[in-house]
Amino acid sequence: MHRTISGNCYDRRASCKTRNRLISVFALALCAGLAACAPKAVEPVPMPVIAGGWSAADPAGEWVQAAARYAVSQLPAGHGALAEVMSAQTQVVAGTNWRMALRMADGTRWNVVVWHRLDGTYALTDAQQVP
Repeated sequence: MHRTISGNCYDRRASCKTRNRLISVFALALCAGLAACAPKAVEPVPMPVIAGGWSAADPAGEWVQAAARYAVSQLPAGHGALAEVMSAQTQVVAGTNWRMALRMADGTRWNVVVWHRLDGTYALTDAQQVP
């Protein structure tokens, strides 16, 4: 029998094939074990709702649109109709506060806060034209 110094298995083909298969199986098992230990993908945790804090609201939502229409009716005349509710937030108080950024038909922008009371009526509590 002839053996080489490099470790090639020309003379023992059967045992080399067996050894190579065992190494392959070991490598696959090692990879599978490492994959099983890998950290799982974590879904983002929603921000906790803070009692009395502001939360995002859908600008196209029915309640936001109703509060926006009320706010526009209370703004100084001459700005035209409501063009868009650009953003909206809600705050639960004794009723609901709606904080909105409005764009009017004439291009002016307003930041307003409308209080929707428990009895169903509205009050404009803050209105500032944005430069």
